[in-house]
Amino acid sequence: MIIEAQKRMTDVLVEQQTANEAPLTMKERLASLGPSAIVAACIIGPGTVTTVSVAGASYGFQVMWVLVLACIAAYYFQRPIVKFTLQTGMSAMDGIRVYLGKKVSIPVYVALLLGAVAFQAGNFIGAALALNFFLPAVSIVGWVSILAFMALIIAWVGVYRLIENINRIIIGTMVGAFVLTVFVAGPSITDVATTGFSFNVPEANYWLILALIATTLPPNTALGLSAFIKRKYENNTTLSTEKKMQLSYFDLRTNLTIAAVIAVSILICAGSTIYLTGAEITGAGDMAYQLTPLLGQYAGVLFALGLFAAGFSSGLFNITVQPHLFGQATGTTESVKALPNRIMITIAAVLPIVVVFFFGGAPVEMIMTAQALNGLLLPIVVGAIWWLCTRRKELGDKANSLRENIAYGAVMLLVCGLAIRVYLDLFGII
Repeated sequence: MIIEAQKRMTDVLVEQQTANEAPLTMKERLASLGPSAIVAACIIGPGTVTTVSVAGASYGFQVMWVLVLACIAAYYFQRPIVKFTLQTGMSAMDGIRVYLGKKVSIPVYVALLLGAVAFQAGNFIGAALALNFFLPAVSIVGWVSILAFMALIIAWVGVYRLIENINRIIIGTMVGAFVLTVFVAGPSITDVATTGFSFNVPEANYWLILALIATTLPPNTALGLSAFIKRKYENNTTLSTEKKMQLSYFDLRTNLTIAAVIAVSILICAGSTIYLTGAEITGAGDMAYQLTPLLGQYAGVLFALGLFAAGFSSGLFNITVQPHLFGQATGTTESVKALPNRIMITIAAVLPIVVVFFFGGAPVEMIMTAQALNGLLLPIVVGAIWWLCTRRKELGDKANSLRENIAYGAVMLLVCGLAIRVYLDLFGII
């Protein structure tokens, strides 16, 4: 009875503190932009740039509405875990370990690490192709090595504010580069609006729709966002939990809106130039070279700069998140100075260099394995987050409402569709 009375008294005091708090200031809102910027910078990687470029070159503006839908789905995919992290003080991976056990959390982490290593080669090659556009005398392997070691040094320093500020700069660079490229391309606003939001599925290619959505829903983003939110606010005693949630939701909405602007800009750029020529785009690196004769050198330079930012930010995310996810999955320290964590950081940074050196890129078998793991992990991660966010014992009235459960149920159906698409593609059925 005494414990319950104390709890009620604490709840009343928290409610009074929240009620007396001043509205959020613009300074507080701007300071909150960080964890989601890191995740958004990861989402807009070379894979997204390639997928969106190919879609724009093939179908013009017709799939623009899908990109907007994808970023909305990404918001509802990640929003519940913000609430869980701030209410409990645990990250999503902490929750998986505590409530489902290490027999689940450790295999999930291992699968994420293997997937990260496989896709890291593509991240750094994408950034290297962009830098090769500026300095072709340096080989792709040379650029990959330079970029990987730069990311490794940043991760070893491990200062969260530094990582946050670097990703803010990267996001700003991508916005500037890709949006300015659109202005150089000079598309028809009328065509963009009417064609882009006609809600047509070109050539009934529903698998393309799922592929575009999949680029915004990698399984490591929600776990990474949760880990970085925990890191940002774990020692902050000046803000109430409610205010931290408001700031984190603002951070998430802002950066996913920025991600949508970047993706739409890439699509418009490809759709207003390459689509009209009938040229074939097979990778993001092709875009910079294709744009140069069509729009002039500056367009190619801007797109290459955006591609560099996209590749490096995704590679940096996969390295800097390792100590957090490994420590949370195993129940050990998350400090970057701990030897096991530094080993995981080094694996995520150095192994891709080895892969590129010996194979020139990630082997097909390696990519297929990573895709298979992602296809399996995504429903598992979404299901685990959904379950964690319904636990009233820990969350109280912050547990998912009926409306939130319906929204997350829709996300679950979507990711199951994505998983099916991955396996049909791997087995050559589509």
